[in-house]
Amino acid sequence: MIDTRMFICMDTTVTIKVVSDQEEQIDDVIKEAVRNFYQIERICSRFDQDSELMHLCQRAGEMVSVSSILYQAIKFAVETAEETGGAFDPTIGRIMEQRGFNSNYLSGARMCSTFVETSNVSYKDISMIDEKMGIYLKKPMVIDLNAVVKGMAVDLAVKTMRDAGFNNFIINAGGDIYASGHNEQNEPWKIGIRNPSNRETWIGFVQLSDEAICTSGDYERPSTITPGENHLLNPLRHKSPRELSSCTVISPFTMLADAFSTAASVMGTDKGIKKMEEMQLDCLMLTHSSERYYTKNFKENVSWTE
Repeated sequence: MIDTRMFICMDTTVTIKVVSDQEEQIDDVIKEAVRNFYQIERICSRFDQDSELMHLCQRAGEMVSVSSILYQAIKFAVETAEETGGAFDPTIGRIMEQRGFNSNYLSGARMCSTFVETSNVSYKDISMIDEKMGIYLKKPMVIDLNAVVKGMAVDLAVKTMRDAGFNNFIINAGGDIYASGHNEQNEPWKIGIRNPSNRETWIGFVQLSDEAICTSGDYERPSTITPGENHLLNPLRHKSPRELSSCTVISPFTMLADAFSTAASVMGTDKGIKKMEEMQLDCLMLTHSSERYYTKNFKENVSWTE
């Protein structure tokens, strides 16, 4: 049997589809997976003044002990920033507010973090103190974890499902996808990659089992304030990257695919593909002129159909 649940969280539609005969257990396990999403959203949202994240952002100049979830999310974001030389940077929150990405999707309230007087901050202004699970912000800032927490929530939901004995399921959080085991035909899950120039069509499909796939596209969320800009931001230039229309990354877990599809979109074809090869991540990049750039493994080994 197949059990499918859909809900709204993190400003997107989340779908959990389970293939199993354990009908009596499915409901409770899916409810727990849903709670994982809402818990991470409550802790890590920059769109809620009362979130743990926003409380931290207002306590620059002191060491703040935080929850395990927030610590892991920020530590991963900082490590990704270090790995990409700043192409990914979680300290862009205030800039994103100023670009119009500041509305709470539930209440409609708009965030304006006036306690941040300058956008001259970077991931280097965040110190992680592992032994105390503490974080020290050298300057006031708004930390943006949007390219981390959806993937993190998917991965936590995957663990919940597997711990309960479910192995065949797929979780899709607005394009952040983890495909576990097989579908109802006992085959790997078939995932479509959207055509950026015609979002009702697909440029192709990949078949995945026990892997994550995420796509970052500049067509998803345009800025309501600055024409030609979108939700993707080059932290070093404070502008949206221009080279790619979309970037898809396949990896062992979703948080990694989520963050590095964003980072690679900023890095572009040359640096981005080189970094993905170095990290042994499968990647497909599409330019605005419909050119395709692949990592070697994506082109040769991923089950790909047009």
